[in-house]
Amino acid sequence: MRLKSLLIVLGIILVFGLGLFAETTVLNYKTKTSSNEKERTYLLDLLRTKLSNEFKQEFIFVVEHFKVSGDYAWFRGTAQRKDGKEISFSEEMAYDCCHVEALFKKTNGKWQISESAAFSTDVWWDGIQSRYPKASREIFQ
Repeated sequence: MRLKSLLIVLGIILVFGLGLFAETTVLNYKTKTSSNEKERTYLLDLLRTKLSNEFKQEFIFVVEHFKVSGDYAWFRGTAQRKDGKEISFSEEMAYDCCHVEALFKKTNGKWQISESAAFSTDVWWDGIQSRYPKASREIFQ
């Protein structure tokens, strides 16, 4: 009986231990595919809407980096106006055209933008991984 209890405890430790050390799957959404199209488009549409509301212009993105793992996704790219015209900025603020970055987080099964910035003149995302320790390090690399 004692041996059986010991084996059960060891089995439980093994099962939970493997779960702790399992690698998280990192999906690369840089290129649209049939398997990522729906989710990728949804995420980019969230960002597009945010930028459209902020800058009163319609944008498309050139994706440079877009990785998803678990409940987090990290995007880096450049924005272009949908109509092909040059992006216009308010004269009262400094902008560095045309980069955009965003961290998405899935909460209760729904994606949201946790942090993002467009055309920033600083590296606002410095230290973002420490602010979101549950985000896989691999999505930022």
